[in-house]
Amino acid sequence: MTLLSAVALAFFDDTDRMPSLGAASVAVVVAVAGVLTGMAGADTAGRAAYRRIAIGLEVVAFSVGLAVLAQGHGTWLIALGSVGGAVLFVSGLLRLPGGVTGMAPRLGLALDGLIVAACLAFTVWMLYFADYGPDPLNPRPTWEYAAILASALSAAIVVGIGFVAAVRATGHRRAHGLLMLGLSAFVVTGTAMSVAVQLDNWGMCRTYALTWGFSSLLVTVSVWLAVRNPGKPKAQPIPHIGLVVTLLPTAMAGGAAIYHASDMSPLKLDTVIAAVFVVAALTCRQVLTRFDVRRAAEQLADREAYFRSIVAGSSEVITVLDSDFVVRWQSPSSNWQLDWSGNQVIGRPFEDLVHADDAAPVRKQLTRAFNGERVLLDGRIKDREGEWRDTESTVADHRDVPQVRGLVVHTRDVGDRKQLERELARMAYADPLTGLANRRQLLRKLDSDVAGSGIPCTMLAIDLDEFKNVNDLHGHDVGDEVLVEVAERLRANLRPTDLGARLGGDEFAVLLWCNAKDAGDIAERLLAALSEPYECGRSRVFLSISIGVAGCGTADDVETLLRNADLALRFAKEKGKNRIERYDADFEQMVRRRTLLEQELRGAMQRDELHLVYQPVVSLPEREIVGAEALLRWTHPVLGVVPPTEFIPAAETAGIVDELTAWSLRQTAGRLSDWRTAGHRLWVSLNVSVRQLHSPNFAVEVAQALVERGVPPRQLVVEITEHDVAYDINRLVAQLTGLRATGVRIALDDFGAGYSSLGQLHRLPVDILKIDRALVVGAEDGSAPLSDVVVKLGQRLGLDVIAEGVETESQLAFVEEAGCPLGQGYLFDRPLLAEDLESRLAGQAAAAKARAARIAASGEDAPAAEAAAVEAAPEG
Repeated sequence: MTLLSAVALAFFDDTDRMPSLGAASVAVVVAVAGVLTGMAGADTAGRAAYRRIAIGLEVVAFSVGLAVLAQGHGTWLIALGSVGGAVLFVSGLLRLPGGVTGMAPRLGLALDGLIVAACLAFTVWMLYFADYGPDPLNPRPTWEYAAILASALSAAIVVGIGFVAAVRATGHRRAHGLLMLGLSAFVVTGTAMSVAVQLDNWGMCRTYALTWGFSSLLVTVSVWLAVRNPGKPKAQPIPHIGLVVTLLPTAMAGGAAIYHASDMSPLKLDTVIAAVFVVAALTCRQVLTRFDVRRAAEQLADREAYFRSIVAGSSEVITVLDSDFVVRWQSPSSNWQLDWSGNQVIGRPFEDLVHADDAAPVRKQLTRAFNGERVLLDGRIKDREGEWRDTESTVADHRDVPQVRGLVVHTRDVGDRKQLERELARMAYADPLTGLANRRQLLRKLDSDVAGSGIPCTMLAIDLDEFKNVNDLHGHDVGDEVLVEVAERLRANLRPTDLGARLGGDEFAVLLWCNAKDAGDIAERLLAALSEPYECGRSRVFLSISIGVAGCGTADDVETLLRNADLALRFAKEKGKNRIERYDADFEQMVRRRTLLEQELRGAMQRDELHLVYQPVVSLPEREIVGAEALLRWTHPVLGVVPPTEFIPAAETAGIVDELTAWSLRQTAGRLSDWRTAGHRLWVSLNVSVRQLHSPNFAVEVAQALVERGVPPRQLVVEITEHDVAYDINRLVAQLTGLRATGVRIALDDFGAGYSSLGQLHRLPVDILKIDRALVVGAEDGSAPLSDVVVKLGQRLGLDVIAEGVETESQLAFVEEAGCPLGQGYLFDRPLLAEDLESRLAGQAAAAKARAARIAASGEDAPAAEAAAVEAAPEG
């Protein structure tokens, strides 16, 4: 276009008409605006619409360029360009993003735009141009008149369609408005330019030329702003915009016609044609509206039938409530029917539908929904069979929807789900055998009702003593019957507010909401009730019951309360069973220490915390050391010296007594070997539990330890307590016989304090009797002298006898008077470390040598000197 304009400037320069340079400049500006418009909308949504607008600008620029070349036909060339550009503009406006989609909606929008355009054009025509027309005798002005008319109508169409597209846009309404303003200014300026050319008013031409170029640039800027800032993607519809678009332009056109008719001037043909055009546009729009209404009615009927079938086939009952929660509408249900039909329920409060117990919670939830909260209603509703169904309802607040204006309640039958939930809850929180609560339910109850409530409560821990014997003697079926009967007795003797639970096996628990005194009375009643005999078919079972009591004041949390009750139960069992004991903090400390000892004792051997001490055994009356008893000691780096009375029971509980005995055996064999090498005549006794003796490999382990160290078996004495003899005497005799066959001697410790009879003593393969300390101490308090009886018994059976626990000279005198050959106690020596015992043995050997030397020097008889020399000489 720029090149064609340059050619026109070179060969045509009519100063009487519009300067070619100005026209060419307008063409260049419009062409550049078209290029920029296409570039601005090339990379965004709706680029096809922006491309059409850009092409429309190029078409107008081309028509202006042609008008420069054919200056005599400039009016209709510009008009043709304006018409072509308007067609492209309209096509672009109908396809903008956020506008209508589909052929029918676009056709309706175009007709609405044509109505606005026709009314606008008719109004302007009637007010300003009704009396203007071409001369029929001059054809040239007629063509120019038609060109101007076509340009004006095109401009009106662009303005009308642009206005309707902008106000009816469902999104990016700002972009539509900007483009409508830019394009309206451009096409109106083009029409005004054609009129100015026709009137040979070059001053107006220059003004309109500048305005035209500025309008084209405005279109470019509008597109750029629309692309960069298109507005909200979703726009709210303008209220009653359909009436505004149709009635307001029509009223303007009618007013203009009335105004013209008031002047009594006759209507010309072109005026009639314009009126017919307006009426035709309105008629077409009315026909299209009728089709739209029919199509919308059909769609609405189809949707209504569709939704009716969905609602009728739904398992939910839909209810619409007003602000007072009164039912305004209710849908039917195909799967289940309410006790009331839809007509009966309308006008009644929704709470009347649900069970009386659920009415208050349902109304409370409805009030929350009325305040904008999301709620879920749970209630029971009666069906036509008279059964109360578990239902669940969701509530949607549609008061802002004009067609509803209320709360919409969707009610569904959840009976099967609720039943499953109850069954799962029973399985999860109830004991399947007894029906009592299980541990999980008890903990949940404690967490929800006890923790932090401040309400006095008491926990009872209940255990059936020796219940394992019931299963072993009568079978597990009878055991289960007993457990079920225990549960029934618990229920019968508890208050409705109390909670009974089975924790597992024969362990039960009861949560009481009462103070300590009332809890004690209830515990006594339970102890009496549960101790009654149990009739199970042909079996009659007797049980004793142990109960531990702990109040919530003894604990800061749930777990501590349960633990305190268990500790009280353990205390009851340790004190003899079949009793009630309350939680005792001192007992807890003892249990804690015992548990700590059990844990620490397991690694004591590896940490070298254990050692042996040796309490000498002396001959009487010489008081010469002939043997020693090995005693295990434990020194912990934190706990200090732990007495055997503490760690031996802990070792038995932890099950590591065998390991300790094996370790002591190896240590003793090693010491005996060392002392034998040093020439000391000494035997060492080692305490062994009956459990260790029952091990089939114990005799082999003892013999192997002695052989590895080269120790004669007679130098080792194995001690067992008289208390252990009372259990399984036949098996014990067999084990001791096997052990004695290895050459090791057997000692019966604490004789006189246990339950062994003389017949058992005669059967036991023992070599040494150790008189219990009680028989020795009794000599000082006036008790009957029994030590001499034991000594004579040992002599009669050919056994060595050792008096234990000799601590005073009077006790020693009594023992010596009884004729006891050996003694052991603090009077002679306390337990010594191996090094200290070696020093005592060395001193004893030196004293024996000195005595032998004195005898030899004094010339005493040869046998005495020889005996003293043998006593002082090393063994072998």
